[in-house]
Formats: sequence, structure tokens, C-alpha cells
Amino acid sequence: MHPAGRVFLTLGRAHIDVSFSCGCTSTSFAPPSFSFLPRAGCRGGIMTDSIAVQKARSTFGSDVSAQEIVSCSGNAFVTHVRLEGGRVNKVWSTGRMVRNMNVLLRGELDGQGRPRFVNQPHCLCNDGHALAAIRAVEDLAGVVLPHSAVLVRRIVQSLRCIQEHLLHFYQFHLSDWASLAAALAADAVETARLSTMPDEDADHFRMVRERLASLAKAHPAPMPEAAYRGAGELHLLLYGHALRAIRAGASLQTALGLLGCGPKGFSAYRLGGLSSDLDLDVPVIGRLRAALAECRDFVSSVFPGDVAHIARVYGPWAEKGRGHAFLTWDGAGPGSLIVPGADEASWRVLPSEGGAVREESEPDWCNEDRSCYRLSSDWNRPSFRWERDDFFWLSAPRHGRDACEVGPLARVLGGWLHGRDEVRQTMTAVLDDGGLSLEAMNSTMGRVLSRAIECAAGMRSVFGWLEELEGVWQAEDRHDADFVLPASGTGVGRVEVPRGSLAHTVCWDHGRIVNHEYLIPSLWNFSPRDSRGAPGPLESALAGAFVADPDSPVEILRTLHQLDPCNTCHVMVEDRDTGRTSLITA
Repeated sequence: MHPAGRVFLTLGRAHIDVSFSCGCTSTSFAPPSFSFLPRAGCRGGIMTDSIAVQKARSTFGSDVSAQEIVSCSGNAFVTHVRLEGGRVNKVWSTGRMVRNMNVLLRGELDGQGRPRFVNQPHCLCNDGHALAAIRAVEDLAGVVLPHSAVLVRRIVQSLRCIQEHLLHFYQFHLSDWASLAAALAADAVETARLSTMPDEDADHFRMVRERLASLAKAHPAPMPEAAYRGAGELHLLLYGHALRAIRAGASLQTALGLLGCGPKGFSAYRLGGLSSDLDLDVPVIGRLRAALAECRDFVSSVFPGDVAHIARVYGPWAEKGRGHAFLTWDGAGPGSLIVPGADEASWRVLPSEGGAVREESEPDWCNEDRSCYRLSSDWNRPSFRWERDDFFWLSAPRHGRDACEVGPLARVLGGWLHGRDEVRQTMTAVLDDGGLSLEAMNSTMGRVLSRAIECAAGMRSVFGWLEELEGVWQAEDRHDADFVLPASGTGVGRVEVPRGSLAHTVCWDHGRIVNHEYLIPSLWNFSPRDSRGAPGPLESALAGAFVADPDSPVEILRTLHQLDPCNTCHVMVEDRDTGRTSLITA
């Protein structure tokens, strides 16, 4: 629930509702509907434009007569930015959320005496939560999956990742970089000359422009035009490709349906392997290839080309938003801790184990930091109030002593440093096309590029796994494994979801789940400082950033959006030069 008295653009979108049982998995997955509007992610059922629809703000100053109260009915993050001399002097990233899944799961069992997971929270990562919880129980029971199940899960995870990256760039945050006004003024003939697609002629872009014009009538005021760069034809090209991204998403959903992932369940995510009713014989795999072929060119060529266009136009963003450490892992083995250096030769990639992860729930902060992290009331700033008392303040997760960023950039850097051909070839092509060096990947622009790189590399991997699956499916007698749950123990399930590294921990005792917690990607990326004073990834990426207009902090929002908060994120900008504080919702 957003505070009364504000105006938010609410757009229709089906949430992802996952209910699954770890005995006989019944996973309900409703894919997001694709609507052609530039906007931000779904946060608690509310979808808002990225930078374009940020007029729902309040400003506080010394003459404020009453304190603003922001009511939070669910999980919510708050990023407090202090400006001095037009630059970010300090950042506090905080918020509150549910951490103990027992609140939702209640320790129930199914008819076979196995854990039952029901009523997951609604969010884009729900299928990832399902897989992580299942992997945790499989870890507890020592399950060794058949190779067919391993391949199918890899394919599903990759397709969901591609689907989410297309949504993030073309539907949620395109208006961070592309101007609707500039697109409407663009020349269709010149735009067609920019395109590499044979069917994108001048008539096509005239049609796109007409659709944009009809949308613009109901669209709120855009981001300040001074924040945009590039010719109008580039902006029209990008909005035209947002239309094609909708069709690509539909092809991906068709492919997922053939893999048993649709409204009636996720057959790929069953405890011990795959559902017995999942049929992936030769004709089905042929239809899978055909569905993916319909969107392969878009994912492998158009998307990387679009982000390269943006990189050329918004070159300075390749020097903004640096990260200091990156973490990625997979459920099948150790992950990677990546520490960037001054050049490619000095970058280090180290093996990462889950045992190195620790969390500080109450760091030893100074008084000012504690006041900001715990959102103590102040007459000149808004007051945040949660409607429930069982929400936890954001912890400070660390890998050893490192505050790590997780997500597509971490995975792409890991793939490069591990020598994965599909990642290296795609990244080299995108960087060359965008006129950038490898060092530029460690930036806000690098996070944009990494989504397209991961999509193109992932699509290439999927076709290879399908070829392998075709032979394995016929050779294996069963596609699930027998197992027995121990009397007691702890299992950990790790999954790379589109936003980053997700982990579920299940504690099992005398046939019951006694504790079930998770560590989500946003807890890594939006972590507060720890007791040593080391900032979290968002805090670090925003440090020293120049902000031209505190009421429209483009420089803050572009970086924040690329770190992709999974819940409502309120941004409070305190300008020491004017004594004013602005509040927006990202």
C-alpha cells in the first residue's frame, strides 16, 4: 500500500503465484502479461514507470508543518541519499521484510510425510524460490538427480532468465534511457536505416510512432529531456524493439509450456527430479527448437545491438556505479567470488563456498548511522511505518569480509573469467560494438550490457542442452531419483535467479520443518554498512555521484534500477545545500 495522497500509475499485470508441494510438486506459475509501456518492476502488486512516472513525490523543508507518514503494508526498502555540493555525500540503504518462511509454510507435510510448501509471496522470482526450496530438501536427503533432470532445470532457468531480462530492459526500465518525446519526433525513414532487421522498414516505424502517440496521451510527464542522449531515431528504434520483445516473450512462454512450466504446474521442479507426466520425446524437443527459433535472432542479435547503441550514446555511464566484489554460485557446486582490479590482468576470481557467508543483523553503527538505518523520526523527513511487527530490518550479508554484488553482471564476469566461450564471444562483440573496454563492465552501463550478454549466451547454451537432452531422455529409464529423508538435519538450496544469488535453508527435525529462511539477491545488493563501516553494493555504487536535480535524481535511479530491488523502494534525497528532502518511489 502506498501512502494516501500520492498518485501512482497502476498498470494491469498478472503476478506470479507459485504454490508447490515438495512431495508431489504442483507449482502454479502465471507468466507476466506483456503490456507495451515503459515502466519499472512489480513491487507489491503496484507497477510504476521507472524515471518517467516519478511525479508522485513530496518535498520536505524547514517550513513543514506536519510530518509525512509513509505506510508500508509489506516488504519495503528505503534508500536515503544525502547531497552536498550537488554530489552524493552519503547513502543509507535499509528497509524491512519477512525472512522466516515458517510464517507461510507452517511446517505442514504431505501424504508421504514430506515437506509441503504453500502460499509463496507474490514476486517475479517465485519459481526461483520454488527451486531453491526443493534443492534445500534434496540437499538434506542427499539426492543425486538424473542427468535429464539436471538438463531440463538448466534450460528452464535459462529461459526464465532471458524472459526476465527482456522484461527488465524493454518493459520496466526502457524509459531510463529512451525518450518518448524524442521517439515521437523521429524520422521513420532514418530509423529504418538504423535497423538490422529486414522487416523493419519506414512503414513499420510509422506504425510504432502511431502507437506511441496514442500511449503518450495518457502518459504522465516524462523524465527531464536534458537527461536523454542520442538522436530521436535511436529512441524510436528502441521503442519499436519493445514491441518485438513482447513477441519474443510469447515464444519463450510457449517453450516453457512444452517443458511443463505453465499455469498448471512446473513439472521441471519436482523433488528428486522431473514429474512422471513430463514428455520430452523427439517431436516435443523439435517443437521446443521451433518455438525458440522464433525469438533466437531477437535475443541473440537485436537485444545486444540495442544495448550497444545505448553504450555509445551514454558513454559516461560506463564510468559510474563501480562495484568492489561480485558473488555468484550454483546449486551444483562452489561459486565464484570476483574482485575487479585496475585492468583485466589483475581481476581475480576465487572459489566461493556457502560457508563463507555470514550476516550481521545489528551492526555496530555510530549514532547517526543507526538513526538513518532504523528510520528514526525527524520533523523534516518522512516517517516510515510498517503495519506488521514481524518484519525484519535488512541485514548486512557478507562473503567473508566482502560486501558482494549479485546478479547478471556477477554471472557474466564469472563466465568471462572462467573462459566460457559463449560469454566471451558475446561480451567481446557487445563491447566492441559499444566502443568500450572490459573494465567498463564494472559500471551502471555494464549492468545494462550484462543482461543482453547473458541472454545471448544463455540462448546459445539452451540449444546445446536441447541437443544433449534429446539423447539422454531416451537413454534414461527414469527421470527422478528415490530418496529417504533423514530424521533431522539441515539442507541448503542455492539458485541463480535473474536478480542474482538466492539461497534457502531448511532445518528439519523429527519429520518437521522447524525453520526455513532465505537470503535473497536484494539483501546482498541493498545491504547496509557492516560493523567495519564497509558499505553495501548500492551504497558504494552511488558514492560521489553528481545529481543535477534533487527532485528528479536520474543519476540515482538509473543505478538503483540496474541493481533491481525486488520490493517497493522509496528514495529519500536530502539536499544539504537547500535544506529540502524529496521522496520518490523507484
